[in-house]
Amino acid sequence: MRNGIKDAKSGTILFSVEALDKLQKDGYRFVQIKGLNSDKHYDYIEPNSLLLVPYKVLPTDPFKKDIYEPIKSDLLYKWAAETNDYLEIFIADKHFN
Repeated sequence: MRNGIKDAKSGTILFSVEALDKLQKDGYRFVQIKGLNSDKHYDYIEPNSLLLVPYKVLPTDPFKKDIYEPIKSDLLYKWAAETNDYLEIFIADKHFN
C-alpha cells in the first residue's frame, strides 16, 4: 500500500496527447496503469485517479504482471482527448527503465 503513496508523490506529468507523443519520441512503448484511491493507495476497484507509468519494454518477471497498455493505443489517445471530471489521469515522472 505504501508504494502507491510513494509512486503518487514521485512527481507527475499532465496527461495529454502531447505527453503521449513525447513518451513515444523518447522511446517508451507501454504504460503500466495503476489505480489510486483518494488516500493514494492502490485501488483497482474504485480508483479516484490513474497513474500511468512509462516503460520501454515489458517486464519478463511473472511476479511483475500487471495492467499494461501500448502508448500508441486508441484507448489512451481517446482518454487524453476527453475531459473527465470523475477520474484524474497522470503520467509518472519517475521512469522505471
